[in-house]
Amino acid sequence: MAPPLRISLPIDVWNPSRGGAERYLARLAGELAKRGHDVTVLCLSARDGDAPHPEGLHVERIAAPRFPRWLRELRFAQRCAHAHRRSGRDVLFAVRHALEADVYQPHGGSLRASREGQGRALSSGRRRLRDAAARLRPSLGVLLWLDREVFNCSPRLVTISLSQKVEDDFRRLYPDVEFRFQRIPNPVDTDAFHDRDRAVCSEALRVAFAVPAGKPVAVFAAHHFGAKGLRQGLQALREAPDWYLVVAGRDRIARFARAASSWGVSDRTRFAGDVSDLRPLYAGADAFLLPTFYDACSLSALEAMACGTPAITTRANGAADLIEDGVSGKIIDDPEDTRALAAALEEIARSASSFRAGASRRASLLGWNGHVDRIENVLSEVARRK
Repeated sequence: MAPPLRISLPIDVWNPSRGGAERYLARLAGELAKRGHDVTVLCLSARDGDAPHPEGLHVERIAAPRFPRWLRELRFAQRCAHAHRRSGRDVLFAVRHALEADVYQPHGGSLRASREGQGRALSSGRRRLRDAAARLRPSLGVLLWLDREVFNCSPRLVTISLSQKVEDDFRRLYPDVEFRFQRIPNPVDTDAFHDRDRAVCSEALRVAFAVPAGKPVAVFAAHHFGAKGLRQGLQALREAPDWYLVVAGRDRIARFARAASSWGVSDRTRFAGDVSDLRPLYAGADAFLLPTFYDACSLSALEAMACGTPAITTRANGAADLIEDGVSGKIIDDPEDTRALAAALEEIARSASSFRAGASRRASLLGWNGHVDRIENVLSEVARRK
């Protein structure tokens, strides 16, 4: 067992019930505390209600101005670094918007690379409008500056990358930085995400969304539909005439419903809205479809695979590292290649059982225990070298 460490974990809002990086960090902090480490969360605000913290987990609020946002972001990053140094704790472990760190895990990858990828999903006109509006947002300027500055201020920084894509993006954007990467992909809660009741989930999915018996169903689950490739997924349905698509998530549904109608696939498209429990959808579907323009490492794709559902995604998704093309899913080079997306759907329909087995087998390697072991090893090694 690793010697106990005193760890600082900055996050602007501490909210264990929230998804994404917040939920991940809450679980990681709890797991590290259970292993005997002393973990202090540095935050602007805490929204954990009266939920008790595990022994060894503490929450410390950092004061920063609420307005303007650019000043809040900058002061929070500065004051977290100062609070850590003042405390004498062993390791400063940051996940985003950091100015200094010993270990840095940019959960969404490079912000600059993310904006580039999302921009590719826009028309040239809308991209110009977005970029013009960005110049009027000083808070975005601060965050883009921090995207690079953390490496200037932390010359011995160890960066935990979620994927090869994250590493490639940082090296391309900041070629003068000597990076020290440790690749540790997103973990999956393999107890919560499973397909032990696949037959029940499959039937429930078809009843809930009026899918005829025998017809294959894909699930698309994401917010920000445009950047995640929903438009391209809908176009692919035209060339995969047996497939139905269930869309889960928040965005301007009416716009994409109109697109589905214009392409003649509205009768095979179902908009589910925001779904709090995606596991039954994943376990009941025949494929998970995410033709994204950018993802550091989509957790949704990995959770779907843990439910025995093969993922179809793009090389713009870092999770492609973990998909065996043609075995546990399909990887498309270009999200705009709707013919390739349709062909991937048809290939999965022809070999459904082997793809399901491949997806389950691959995702079983991504459990939380092994993930925490690897994070703990990195933190311990960094503390030892300081």
